[in-house]
Amino acid sequence: MEQILPIVAAGLVAGLVHVYMGADHLAALLPISIGRKAQAAWLGVRWGIGHSLGVLVVAVLLLVTRASIDLLLVGVWGERLVGVMLIAFAVLGFRAAYRNRFHLHEHSHDGSTHAHLHVHDASDAHAQTHSQPAVTHLHRHAAFGAGTLHGVGGMAHVMGVLPSLALPALTGSIAYLGAFAAGSIAAMAIYAAAIGVLTARFGGLSAWLPRAMMVVASSACLLVGVGWIVAPLMGYELP
Repeated sequence: MEQILPIVAAGLVAGLVHVYMGADHLAALLPISIGRKAQAAWLGVRWGIGHSLGVLVVAVLLLVTRASIDLLLVGVWGERLVGVMLIAFAVLGFRAAYRNRFHLHEHSHDGSTHAHLHVHDASDAHAQTHSQPAVTHLHRHAAFGAGTLHGVGGMAHVMGVLPSLALPALTGSIAYLGAFAAGSIAAMAIYAAAIGVLTARFGGLSAWLPRAMMVVASSACLLVGVGWIVAPLMGYELP
């Protein structure tokens, strides 16, 4: 047990750092987390589960094939797929900014009046769940799919699981990968929840502000996606 604990700690830290150091990770959930309060955390969890699944696939391939797989080729095409996915997320965000209904409702508590932001998908009835916008099936699947692609694609993800290959015992490798997955899931859940809560709170200042934030977030996602495709072609290394 004493030998496993440092491995678990290393995996947790590596998972946290891996998520927060990746601009592609942070950009992916921006457009679909805007204004969703704590529900956005579940999008982060689904992203993390998909990411862990993708990393597990990479780890198994590395463990089975060792040096026989062309990691550079896998990384290049993986980064391109991530770029395409980010562009798709940006389009999804622009579409939501155009179609969703943003409005404020005033509430009075203990003599003070304040406004709450309400967001409705175009297909939602106004009477549905005023407290928080629903996380649609499309958003849930998009978050899971994005996490899976992030886990499979890119050299950064390969570097994240390399320490598990250096461990002499299989139990150590499993412990590291499990902790890495847990760290990734926790990191993205916290990040998505923070985005959802903060944007919902500031969105209460004006009904147009959430739409503007969604457009800005989608634009950032689009720029990162294009950069993820173009930068390697121009000889720049991705972070």
